[in-house]
Amino acid sequence: MEYLHFCNTQREEITEENLKKISNLDIDYSPLYSKNLSFNHLNKIYDFIHFPKLIQRLCVKHKINLIISRGAPAGSLAFLATKKNKIPFVVESFEPHADYMKAAGQWKSYGLKYLFQKHWEAQQKKYAKAVITVAENYRNCLIEEGVNKGKIFVAPCAVDQNIFYKDIGLRKKIRLELNIPDNAVVGVYAGKFGGLYLEEKAFQIFSKAFEEIKDFHLLLLTNTDSNWLNEMISQYNLPSNRIYIKFVSYNEVNNYLNAADFAFALYKINIVSQYLSPVKIGEYWACGLAAYITQNLGDEMHWIEEKKLGVILDGNEQNIFNNLMDFSSQEIIRNGIEIRSIEKVSQVYKQILN
Repeated sequence: MEYLHFCNTQREEITEENLKKISNLDIDYSPLYSKNLSFNHLNKIYDFIHFPKLIQRLCVKHKINLIISRGAPAGSLAFLATKKNKIPFVVESFEPHADYMKAAGQWKSYGLKYLFQKHWEAQQKKYAKAVITVAENYRNCLIEEGVNKGKIFVAPCAVDQNIFYKDIGLRKKIRLELNIPDNAVVGVYAGKFGGLYLEEKAFQIFSKAFEEIKDFHLLLLTNTDSNWLNEMISQYNLPSNRIYIKFVSYNEVNNYLNAADFAFALYKINIVSQYLSPVKIGEYWACGLAAYITQNLGDEMHWIEEKKLGVILDGNEQNIFNNLMDFSSQEIIRNGIEIRSIEKVSQVYKQILN
């Protein structure tokens, strides 16, 4: 008999709503609850001792013969849980998580979290049956490191076309709601500022858009502190009456993307940026929006130039928004869906499981 058993780490009790969603998937579910000790480092140490033992017991109880973990931190638990029982494990969305956290300013290179995660990532590269990266760039990096290329697969972060799609009716509805004229040019930015994302420099780019595009309006879908946002708007003398700040649920993001003509994905250039696969870019493309991205960003920097899916910003260009009319919304949707299709992920799993 074949079946899936799902477990995840929980810092709090799972809500009835989420429990119902999981039960509707017809899979076995076992949450792994943290002790939530007051001292964070002690709590992490406890988690990485306790959780692998719980996973080992689940493997015995349910006769598990393959573990699939999502992300390098979960891969660390899978590695620790399989050291004795030798059950094969796969790590999906494998990325240099320790360096990711360091680049985001969350971890220090001499910190315990960084050192342990870095060590466990090395063990995953060595012992995982397969690793699935989200970018071809990182696959190439792993091959250069000496990881067996036969066990490295690539599956970019996929986008569900049933959730993100172009809809003229939504465009009219949201523009009416925000009081944006039909003929205005709207740029949208979705996500936070800081960490891996640009902060003040993002507003320099927004300022150029206001300078170069007649009747430009900016839509910020973010939960970033409003005081800081207003400070940036004031500092760069941006027209606040043409800037709309909204923080909406995931289910509503598609509505607001449809109100836009193009979109921004503004990341800091660092050691990990070329290994990313920002899901927001796939969501932009699914809605037919050209993506204005920063340099050295995932495989997207290649696709954008080859398929005409947007613009790569180098920080020094002038008149960067003059070519907005050169993009075909339908071509962006067609190529974007092909690049970020769920079918691609499905094909990778079929290869691994076969």
